[in-house]
Amino acid sequence: KDMRVAVPLSAALFATAAALVPRPVLRVSRVPSRALSVGPRFSAPGAVEYGGINHVGVLIQDVESSVAWYTSVLGFLDESHLRPTKLPYPGAFLRAGDQQIHLMQLPNPDPIDGRPEHGGRDRHVALSVVDLDPLISRLNDQEIPFTMSKSGRRALFCRDPDGNAMEFMEV
Repeated sequence: KDMRVAVPLSAALFATAAALVPRPVLRVSRVPSRALSVGPRFSAPGAVEYGGINHVGVLIQDVESSVAWYTSVLGFLDESHLRPTKLPYPGAFLRAGDQQIHLMQLPNPDPIDGRPEHGGRDRHVALSVVDLDPLISRLNDQEIPFTMSKSGRRALFCRDPDGNAMEFMEV
């Protein structure tokens, strides 16, 4: 058999058969964030189209010391001046790449004691990093304890001074 004839014929039959099967109308768009992008996303007409997670709120005890830790240890940028708020509590907005964390100085209803050592077994904020090695160096230099992911993927977990678990996953 001549494969040059068989392939187009197969494609033509498939296209004809596929045209007879009713399909929902789908629109394909791309997630703007590289960190969240895992391929095209599909939505039906009238569906709510989400663009990604805008920020994650993290409860802390002291804004000034937490901002110092997140900026000096993790290398986040303090962008609080870009987001003026009239919130009734102290807080800060920090950026890491296209990811943002809102630090909120509020009473924490959860006990810090008794949390698992490995942050992957606790509530945690997961951030994407292009290369994990610079972060590992920063944490080691400042003697911040961390554990590597037990899932086999290249990720680490650490805790901020308030006990909040943070995951950093290499993408």
